[in-house]
Amino acid sequence: MTSADQNDKYSRQTILPGVGPEGQKKWTDAHVLLAGEGMALLAGVQALSSVGVSKITLLVHEHFDPSFLVSNPPQISVEAIPMTAQLPSFTAALVVSPNTKLRRQLNRVFRKNHQPAVFAWPSGSGFALFTSRYQNGCPCLECFEVLNPKAFSKGGHSIDRLLGASAASEVLELILNGDSPLENKVWITALESGLSVKHEVMPTYKCPAKMIENGAVVTP
Repeated sequence: MTSADQNDKYSRQTILPGVGPEGQKKWTDAHVLLAGEGMALLAGVQALSSVGVSKITLLVHEHFDPSFLVSNPPQISVEAIPMTAQLPSFTAALVVSPNTKLRRQLNRVFRKNHQPAVFAWPSGSGFALFTSRYQNGCPCLECFEVLNPKAFSKGGHSIDRLLGASAASEVLELILNGDSPLENKVWITALESGLSVKHEVMPTYKCPAKMIENGAVVTP
């Protein structure tokens, strides 16, 4: 696609004061690392590709099902990268999954390498979303997890599409502005009650990721 074609395709975005040609270029040049599964993952892929993010790398893990990629744009690359391997460089990461083990593994990688990431998971009747650029190690996802276990209660699949789209929107905000009003906060939404809370995450000495980094043995 030529620059002229791109300008025409995304003209409705570039006229927005918060985006403009410069913002559209940031999205077009961005590389997003994406991990997760199911409809939430598909919704994230669709939301990112629809605004022109040209490189989306999907991290393949034990629960990943690549079958949904058949109907998706060819610019999406799929790489089978072990969790212990060094990840490729990327602009921001999105992890949209109810898989606690996957979230913890990637949280520790992003925390160690100071790589910006958005985590999202179904919780109760709604979802929770955590954003960090991991500039100082903690606070991280596990700082919140260890002190707020109720936020990790099992959620339903009925909100997966909304979950993926909401999380992708936060990633786009991070790419566009370099930061986010939700940075180091967890956004918790309960759809049954209409409750929406933005909870600040504070560093804690109980953080498993920090304890492991300091040489402690931590059980799963």
